[in-house]
Amino acid sequence: MNKKRRNPKRYLILGAIVGALFGLSVSISMDFLYSDVLQGTWREAIASDLNNLLSLSVQPGSIIVIAVYIVILLVLALFGACMGVLFAFILYRFFTFLEAH
Repeated sequence: MNKKRRNPKRYLILGAIVGALFGLSVSISMDFLYSDVLQGTWREAIASDLNNLLSLSVQPGSIIVIAVYIVILLVLALFGACMGVLFAFILYRFFTFLEAH
């Protein structure tokens, strides 16, 4: 039997994209949904931390707070992408195993 094996690269890339988008959507929605319960958003917490740790007088809307917020979101997106790749790889191996038997 001549079975053509599929290329896992596109599945892994798709898993990374979906994982990153899912991670970002969960983290941003938690920031907005729980801002009242936790008494503030991440931007306010970042501004408070920068004021306390570095003695900077920054507001939650300043450019440095937004830059730190974007870096944090990129780290969360990277973590979500890694989880997406792992999940896509597990699914790919599972379905190739099923096709083989």
